[in-house]
Amino acid sequence: MPIIKSFFRRWRSVLRRTLLYGAAVLSIGAGLRVHSYLSRQAVESDGPYESIVVHASTLGQTRLYDILLETGSSPEEASLISRALSKVAKVRRLLPNDRYHIARSTSGRFHHLTLSSGLTRYVVAGRDGKFRASSRQIPLSTYRHRGAGTLKDNLWLSMEAEGVPPEVIAGFSDVFRWTVDFLTEPRQGDHFAVLWTERRTPGGRVMSRTILSALYDGPETGRRTAVLFGGEYYDADGESLKRMFLRAPLQFRIISSHFSRQRFHPILKRSRHHDGTDYAAPRGTPVVSVANGTVVFAGRDGGYGNVVRVRHDGVYSTRYAHLSRFAKPVRKGSSVKQGQAIGFVGSTGLATGPHLHFEIEKNGRPENFLKLDLPFARSLAGNRLREFRRLRDRRQAEIDPLLASVGSGPSR
Repeated sequence: MPIIKSFFRRWRSVLRRTLLYGAAVLSIGAGLRVHSYLSRQAVESDGPYESIVVHASTLGQTRLYDILLETGSSPEEASLISRALSKVAKVRRLLPNDRYHIARSTSGRFHHLTLSSGLTRYVVAGRDGKFRASSRQIPLSTYRHRGAGTLKDNLWLSMEAEGVPPEVIAGFSDVFRWTVDFLTEPRQGDHFAVLWTERRTPGGRVMSRTILSALYDGPETGRRTAVLFGGEYYDADGESLKRMFLRAPLQFRIISSHFSRQRFHPILKRSRHHDGTDYAAPRGTPVVSVANGTVVFAGRDGGYGNVVRVRHDGVYSTRYAHLSRFAKPVRKGSSVKQGQAIGFVGSTGLATGPHLHFEIEKNGRPENFLKLDLPFARSLAGNRLREFRRLRDRRQAEIDPLLASVGSGPSR
């Protein structure tokens, strides 16, 4: 009998300590742990056992100081906790979706505060009226996903139907933006495939998604491949997908008139050269520079109306005409970046309706932009090319089975 009583005394002591430690751990959320300081505090406590009550939510638009007051802290305690936290965190830069856990005993005694902001977790522990703060990086786990399918209506809806998340769909379009015009070239029956990774917190929150490899195949586009290598995307031959020029100077457009040596002008009522491409688009649609360059003209120019002309290097220059107005701070001599807005669609000059007249010249001679072989930004060579080819082959071995399964439903 004395042996049994001794056993239960020891078991009760172990159970009490375990519950205190477990309450601290579980208050953080599934899979997360409190810092060792909190663990020691729970085990070393000699007072009577008290249950732990956890207040958990996101900051929203409320200051942390006010949240502490609402959850039971006195103004003095809230100030001390905030002051301790400020030693390890930039409190003024906390975001509305940052998540907090505040643990208190049933008697109201502050136990600890845990705050997750971005990839950092901050902890403030309280003991005997003193508060100690620490921080650490949140461990992330990487998961790999796949998706493939056939274009049925538009790219977005078709990829969404295969379980591809919006962020990856947008990234897929962005990866190919120099080589595929997804507003004019896709056709029903085209195939797509994508391999991507997700980085998640222990609680399941997705922090980032990265496309590792992608493929688009259609009669208008041909077979287009993208492989992530060294932070950039390359095609199957090791040529950078990033071109010197974008595929178009605006989005949400319809080609209303093509490059032609003989076109009947609807206003002048006679045939003449049409040395550019006309994109019909709503008035006010942003027009962007297709490449880095310098503005050599921005103003009114006869039948062109409001026009911007950009010189990109010693070979290429572009013209954007019939603009309703210019984007700030575009003016003669200003530098522009690829994709930077330089104006807005209008119908100034000789125009029957809102559209952009776009021209490109190579060595001073007008070229058909839609058929121009756009120069690459860079190419791989030597050891890097050989390393890339090995990676390309591994990625291709993952993509090929996806294409073979197209039509069998989501392949994620």
